[in-house]
Amino acid sequence: MNKIVLIFDYFKEAFHTNKKNKSLYKPQIALIAVRVFLMLLVGIGVYRWIGVGNITSISAMRSEQILGFMFSQGFKLLAIMLVYALISVIIESGLLNMYKKAVTQGYTESGDFKEGLSKYFLKLLLGEVLIILCYIPILPFYLLLGIVTLTVGLTVIPIVIGVFLTMWKISLVMNDTGIFAAAKDSFGFAKRNFIPLAVLQIIHWAFIHAASGGGGSSNISNVNNFNNDFNQGFSNDFFATPGMEEMIRIIKIVIAILLPIISIAIIAGSIIVMIFEVFFSLTLFVAYKNDFKVEEKQIALLEEPTEVEALENHEAVEANVTEAVDNQSDEEETSDKEVEQ
Repeated sequence: MNKIVLIFDYFKEAFHTNKKNKSLYKPQIALIAVRVFLMLLVGIGVYRWIGVGNITSISAMRSEQILGFMFSQGFKLLAIMLVYALISVIIESGLLNMYKKAVTQGYTESGDFKEGLSKYFLKLLLGEVLIILCYIPILPFYLLLGIVTLTVGLTVIPIVIGVFLTMWKISLVMNDTGIFAAAKDSFGFAKRNFIPLAVLQIIHWAFIHAASGGGGSSNISNVNNFNNDFNQGFSNDFFATPGMEEMIRIIKIVIAILLPIISIAIIAGSIIVMIFEVFFSLTLFVAYKNDFKVEEKQIALLEEPTEVEALENHEAVEANVTEAVDNQSDEEETSDKEVEQ
């Protein structure tokens, strides 16, 4: 329980550190700009592609042709996602070093980001790839366990794994170690402080989840029904109707209007998430630095003295009083002798 209370002390220290180091937001703002740019790139690509000829050609395709078309478009989308992931690791490698400097020395300097990029980028990238590769073989067992436990495992397992992997990046940066040493240290830290670290992570995830709008759950069955209705209701004859061009024009107008609105929404939501993310990342660094050990001092201060200790303290006080009285008597005798002389 004392370790959980320490979380609020770490929040306070992270808040003051965050307040003194506004430069921590610059890399995050750059990442938001990249995210918005890639979203606009996809939206503009869809806008330019939509047309009666393209939609009609898709409706006339055979199933294997449609799969090939979807694969080619999916490959382009995957390439964009990989580019964003790579840029995210670049930003994170420099930002983690800035967190380290802010927590350990109290301030950041202009070269901290570049230093983190050169020291930690390859390690973080390789670590992320190894984690993904480890997830792939256990994914079927994870899904099976989730079904057996009535979806409870789908929630509990990610939390447990997340807690044990929380500190591997922080350990890698704070100690300048390798991936496996950092992972081992992260497991050891989580084993020593599982409950407070789990509470801290749950608070972290709750704030980020709320700030991002709750993740936006979707009704898959409704989407599938819509797709079936679309395929059944829009035949080749429909695409050949004169009003189809007008409908395509309206769709393009809607996309043109939605693109800036979605961009503004992404920027606003990302800024809110950014503020919480920087704050909680600093809190994790503070927690790692202190290792939840401050409570030992607090407990020692709060412990009441035993009877033996109380007796010893009482005897010590009496001895001090007696010594003070004796010293006063000696001083009085000395002063009397001086007066007689």
